[in-house]
Amino acid sequence: MWYIWLILFLVFIGIEIITTGIFFFLCFSVGALFAMMSALLGFDYQVAIVVFCVVSVLSVLLIRPFLKIYFKKRNVGSNVDSLIGTKTQVLENIGPNAPGKIKVEGEVWLAVSKDNQTFSVGQTVEIVSVDGTKLIVKNAE
Repeated sequence: MWYIWLILFLVFIGIEIITTGIFFFLCFSVGALFAMMSALLGFDYQVAIVVFCVVSVLSVLLIRPFLKIYFKKRNVGSNVDSLIGTKTQVLENIGPNAPGKIKVEGEVWLAVSKDNQTFSVGQTVEIVSVDGTKLIVKNAE
């Protein structure tokens, strides 16, 4: 009977890998792992099912929220979103209605002011958001 729990454990882990960041099927895999251990210890299938259900529910209630918070804090933006918060210098003047240019990580980007401020060449700005192919900047000081 333990091998059925092993197969369920592997299936739930596989589904969790496909659906990254949900951590729902991970909780079921923990339940299947504990049910497999109870089957290996010689308990009958009814005990293993109860162990699976109890451990799965406890995992969903206790482990899943912790994992979601932990991995949300560690989530780093990808592609252009990773530029948000970067400080850089202005290459071409940025006016209230006139986009300018900044250089970020070796690439030149079109930049506009967040609050219709004016930034001159050499002034330090901070990237606050992305709007299509333009970076929205504010004064970094």
